[in-house]
Amino acid sequence: MKYITIILSLLLCLVGLSGCGADSDSSPANQSIGLDSVGNARELGGYTASDGRTVKHGVLLRTAALNTISSEDVNKLTRDYHLAVIADFRMSYEIAPKPDPVIEGVKYVNLRVINEELFERELEQKLAMEGTAAERMMQIADSGLVSYDMYVNFLADDYGKKAYREFFGELLDLPEGRSLLFHCTQGKDRTGCAAMLILSALGVSEDTILNDYMLTNTFNADLIAQQRKMLQSYGIPESDMEKYMLVLDEVTPKTMNTVLSWLKENYGSPVGYIVKDLGITEGDIESLKAKFLER
Repeated sequence: MKYITIILSLLLCLVGLSGCGADSDSSPANQSIGLDSVGNARELGGYTASDGRTVKHGVLLRTAALNTISSEDVNKLTRDYHLAVIADFRMSYEIAPKPDPVIEGVKYVNLRVINEELFERELEQKLAMEGTAAERMMQIADSGLVSYDMYVNFLADDYGKKAYREFFGELLDLPEGRSLLFHCTQGKDRTGCAAMLILSALGVSEDTILNDYMLTNTFNADLIAQQRKMLQSYGIPESDMEKYMLVLDEVTPKTMNTVLSWLKENYGSPVGYIVKDLGITEGDIESLKAKFLER
């Protein structure tokens, strides 16, 4: 346990060059939720579903970790977005050094997508104690722990299924007129999977889902530029850059396309997975559409 805590605390400092939140000034105005102190802070509102309705604005919010949030942004979430629930997909190792704030009147749920015991064993087997945080990050990239298949691993594992099943339960129980915010550490992988699943359930097209996923690179543009510069200083060639940036704050279409292809091959569609493996019924899906879509 001490080993994993040391490794992850160092890596989190690096991943979050993001420690104070990514600069979101360059984010598209129609998706930004206007938080100055939290990285990758946006919403799913405004996307068009297959039946012509659109996702309601200000209800489904997605961000990076909230440990850097200012009191002004807490007030914005509660006053402007009527926040009711925070769904945190992080592991306990990630939460311990950077916990979410306690917000009066807001329910907090920790829905751990990753099996911590398995993750710890794999880290211990594949990483050395020696080296800087940057060198350990490169070891993770080389180990295959973070790969184009990682979202498939999230959804195929019983741990991930339980987390996303409970996430849908929170969505179904969300009171009218209130919002739910979901996040992990960087707001791109476990959070990106969650966004893909809920948008799929609401009938939003695959192209729109992919475009939403890729917005991480717009919201994190300055941060990504810093991280790429750091990797270049370590002698990483451009041809290998994508592999290392998967561990940091950049996303690539290949990762999302890989999981979408897996879902279609094995379940017919993401909705097939949601029904079969998460146990969300067709009636539940209609309830979600009634709650989160509007004309």
